[in-house]
Amino acid sequence: MLSETMQTKLGSKLWRLNNLYKIRDKDGKLITLRLNPSQRKVLQKFKHPKKVILKSRQQGISTLYLAYYLDDCLFKPGYQAGIQSIGQDEADKLSKRAELMWNELDEDIKTIFELRLVSNNQKGMTFSNGSILKIGNFRGDTLQGLHVSELGKIAKKYPEKARELKTGAFQAVGKNNKITIESTAEGKTGLFYEIWQKSMQKLQLVGDSIDTTSTKTLGPFDFQPIFLSWLADPDCNLNIAPEDRLLDKYEPYFAHLEQKLRLDILDSQRNWYAAKADELGDDMKQEYPSTPNEAFEQSIEGTYYAHEFEQLKIVDDNYDSNLAVYSVQDLGMNDDFSIIFFQYIGGKTNIIGEYNNSGHGLEHYKDMYVALGNKFGWKYGNTYVPHDIKVKELISGKTRWDAVKEMGFNPILVKKHRIVDGIEATRQFLKGPVTINSDCDKLIAAIQNYRKKYDAKYNVYLDAPQHDEFSHPADALRYLAMGLKHKPPAEVTSKRRRKVSGFSI
Repeated sequence: MLSETMQTKLGSKLWRLNNLYKIRDKDGKLITLRLNPSQRKVLQKFKHPKKVILKSRQQGISTLYLAYYLDDCLFKPGYQAGIQSIGQDEADKLSKRAELMWNELDEDIKTIFELRLVSNNQKGMTFSNGSILKIGNFRGDTLQGLHVSELGKIAKKYPEKARELKTGAFQAVGKNNKITIESTAEGKTGLFYEIWQKSMQKLQLVGDSIDTTSTKTLGPFDFQPIFLSWLADPDCNLNIAPEDRLLDKYEPYFAHLEQKLRLDILDSQRNWYAAKADELGDDMKQEYPSTPNEAFEQSIEGTYYAHEFEQLKIVDDNYDSNLAVYSVQDLGMNDDFSIIFFQYIGGKTNIIGEYNNSGHGLEHYKDMYVALGNKFGWKYGNTYVPHDIKVKELISGKTRWDAVKEMGFNPILVKKHRIVDGIEATRQFLKGPVTINSDCDKLIAAIQNYRKKYDAKYNVYLDAPQHDEFSHPADALRYLAMGLKHKPPAEVTSKRRRKVSGFSI
């Protein structure tokens, strides 16, 4: 039987997690789970019951919470916990790990606490003390603890499943009980990104802030943000240096990072990063981010303009008061509008502003044009509009083409084209010369995230755009690219003419 000292130590959850459970390491060897620095940090430094964890790969968070909730089920009678993974294959792997932890648990402990595995099936692992560990779907269940693994990937590949988690599994957890969400980033879209952004805003943090231990402003339904960088992972070290050319390539990056984060990066860390980045290429910052912003700014798989975004010139001030301001409108269905304002001279385009709204008639957008013109002194040139403006009828019986003309705009009809041709034209347009004002948040996000549809059944991307919040700004950009390709505007200045051809104010 267990010694008295051992039985005393069993009262500490942290001790149990460091001594009781067996796992297989990366080489397949059976070892005792010992919490690594990231696992300890999550448990000991962050105390809020609901946590959202943005991480680099291989930090062991899923393994941590598998052991954490199995432990709760074993030592808290009547406890119900759930683990959600991205798919059935991943769920099966987690189930096998949980079975291994149970099977290898000391038999004396099972005897002392009268623990038996009553059943192990699709409904979960049910124990003799009435506790259940579930790996799967939790709608309708009542849970005391829930862990969601790779929510970013779930939201990207299975958006309906992400919504089901939000409306089902999350609601199954009591107000003061535990939910942990962890994932690598998958671009600035989806449920994981939304939760991360909201959690940062709740703590009034922005950008690359990583001191998120405060819980003063967090309520029971709020998530505490936690960032786990590759820099804190002891496995991300390489004592054998890669080729010198690789290190030389990343030295400016390391120098910027050290200054920004106020830390010293070890030679072994530099070696590892250079070698791993050479292997992963464009996926490096998504899989092994150094900062939260870096994680989310990485272009995601399936995006149309990933390479163009890397070279995009985003500036703080590109407005020239001497030039006319042109615009392009995406008059979407259901009253969704995206408008891009730009200036054009000598073949160079400067996108200076944007406007996005929905649920308003054309009169609202006319008033908005007037208001912006008065505020910034803009003198308007022509407005580019999509070719199908002539066939979309308004309730009044007029086409939008007629209505736009009657309101004082001087529209240019963008040539009818296939979407694939428009996307290629946009790629060429983004290569420049073009600049985008940094205030154009939605347009910049659309360039990053406008992507192909994903077929979850066959695990392939289709050659057609995904319709989401990025579609309308991306469509407006496509109309701009096609409009400039076939009919660029006349280059006129507001100082030479009181009224520029087009909308007057």
